[in-house]
Amino acid sequence: MHFKTLNSENQGKDFEDQIKKLIEKHSRPASEVLLDDVDLRNFLKISRRTALEYRKKKILKFYKIEGKIFYILSEIIDGIKKEGGKHVN
Repeated sequence: MHFKTLNSENQGKDFEDQIKKLIEKHSRPASEVLLDDVDLRNFLKISRRTALEYRKKKILKFYKIEGKIFYILSEIIDGIKKEGGKHVN
């Protein structure tokens, strides 16, 4: 896995700021913000292959609708928290 620990307050704050910006952008709570696969990869700064691995290992819950992958922001946050407060970088 390519998870890195949020070892400084700045890294954790940056991640929280990114989440807040996404929520503000969509004017909805995290449980109502949908991201497609490209949005997720840009948000977490991961490759297509890494996103696939996280889906296979059930780190990130996803939904497939008409062949397209979607994620719910609150479930992304939960998946990262389950990994021990680690963040993908």
